[in-house]
This record gives sequence, structure tokens and C-alpha cells, in this order.
Amino acid sequence: MKLIRYLFGGFLVILGFLIFCNVWIIGETSDRVYADSRQVIGAEVALVFGTSSKLVGGDANPFFVNRMKAAVELYKSGKVEKLLLSGSRDSIYYNEAQMMEEFLIEEGVPQSSILLDDHGDRTLESIERLRDVYGYTQCVMVTQQYHAYRCIFIADKLGIQAECYQAQTPEIFEHKKAILRELFARTKAILDLYLLYPENN
Repeated sequence: MKLIRYLFGGFLVILGFLIFCNVWIIGETSDRVYADSRQVIGAEVALVFGTSSKLVGGDANPFFVNRMKAAVELYKSGKVEKLLLSGSRDSIYYNEAQMMEEFLIEEGVPQSSILLDDHGDRTLESIERLRDVYGYTQCVMVTQQYHAYRCIFIADKLGIQAECYQAQTPEIFEHKKAILRELFARTKAILDLYLLYPENN
């Protein structure tokens, strides 16, 4: 019985910390996540977060498509001058930044307005590289709403002035999985920024 009480107590502590981290991050950033591009103040560059262009079954990934559409809208409305496309590159056959570039060029964005970062394997890395490699300390971020809160929170802690134009979130099963993952990812962001890698601040 004592072991069960300890386990249950540990579970409550972890659950409480999980809730605390999520409330903290959303509470600090929700006023800078915009569904209407007219609300976006604008900056020289937009940081567009990558994801696969295809779902597991081979269909077009609506998360990807909607992020690209949002990026195009920001660019064509004059809110940003450049699009920094940040994603992972597992091999010569999988390069998220290149996938994004191809889509955007087809939509009329000139290649001269596109910057590629194929070392954005994690959200934290993408934002660090925006500052440390590309030299930007202000940006508009492009991603889905559930992800936007964590992105802005990380940017704040890295001294980057950020706002987010949220891409439409598709109502598919992958959305529910993404929301669940994000609950834990926000908690990990707190650990990364304050415990594991505080020197990055």
C-alpha cells in the first residue's frame, strides 16, 4: 500500500508540473498568436517551421499545406520581406526546407526572398539558429496554433521579439496526436530552457 501511495503521489506531482508548464506557456504568449494576418505587426523575416509534406499513407499533409499557404499570405501582404524555412534533413531524400521552398516557388514567392535552414531538427534549434546563424532578433512565426505558444515562449527566453500567424489546424486524427505531444513538448521546453541548457538564454 505504501508503494502505491508513493506512486500515486509521484503521478500527481508530474501531472501538476505538466499542467503548470502548459498554463504558464499559453498564458504568457496567447496574446501574440493571430488568426487574422491583418493583426500581425510584421517583421523583416518570417520563421516557417517545417513538417513532412506527406502523411504516412502518402497523401498531402494538410499541416504542411496550411503552413505554406499562411507563409505565402504573409509574404504577399507585405508583412514580411523574407521567409526562413527551417526543418530537418534526414537524408538526400528527405529535406523539409527544400519541400517548403518548392511549394512556395510554385505559389509565386521568388527564390531571392527565401532562406533555407535544413538543421532545424527541433523547435528550439530552429529558433536558436534564427538568432545565432541568421542574425535575426525579431520575426513572425508561422505554424499551427497549438505549436505557436511554445515557439513564442522559447523566442522570448532567447531574446527574440516574436509574434505568430497561425496556420489553419486540420481536423484530422493527426491533430489529436499533435495536441497530445505538444502537452509534453511544452514541459520539455521549460526543462530545456531553465535546467538542461540554461546557457542558451
